[in-house]
Amino acid sequence: MSPSEILFDEKGHAISPRKVSEGINAFGESYSNAVKKIINKSKNLGNDGEVFIKCASRILKNFGMTRSGPFHVNCNERLRDCWNAVGANLKEINNSVLNSGLRRERYLLELSEREREELIAQIWLITKKLLPFTMGKTSYGLVGASKILFSVFPEIVLPVDNAQWFQVFKTVDLGDVLRRMVYDIQKWEGLTGKQLNDLDHSKRLTTIPSVYNVMAMLARPKTQEIEKNRI
Repeated sequence: MSPSEILFDEKGHAISPRKVSEGINAFGESYSNAVKKIINKSKNLGNDGEVFIKCASRILKNFGMTRSGPFHVNCNERLRDCWNAVGANLKEINNSVLNSGLRRERYLLELSEREREELIAQIWLITKKLLPFTMGKTSYGLVGASKILFSVFPEIVLPVDNAQWFQVFKTVDLGDVLRRMVYDIQKWEGLTGKQLNDLDHSKRLTTIPSVYNVMAMLARPKTQEIEKNRI
């Protein structure tokens, strides 16, 4: 599976905007409703960590990550530890988004290439700081870390699950995933003349990562074997 097949078919043709919208509609309301809430709530993270904990808890539960693993017991306490470790970094990025004058829903695309690379480097640094808290007995923590960061930066980060890491993107570097997402979207939008963040007609998925994630999830292989070993 090539990453380019997320928004393109096997022959390299852009998937039509109509099919993207159909994919969003068919994916179900649970994801869309959860994402709408964290998009609204995470606009300003504040200083006490409460917004972070509420958003992260909602997304972790939506993706079934509180059923077992490091967030199964005392989820909010572990998220408080995460905030204590990376809260200052998160607030710095959040303030940059708020003060940038750029459209939040397209923030990652509207940054200059230099600014985007600096941001991606920051995100990867925060990811590594989160790993001690998101690791489990059979996991390295990348899945949990990406989902936590998506919950507070739905305009920047892609929540990557095991099948996506192994079979879709074939990397364990979140920075590489974000660069691939930007490249894919820029190419797709250039060919179709449409903006990806406009294709959820219910107006719940309004950021480019939230829509792109639907297509990345639909691109996963139809197998559950990969889920036996969480990364």
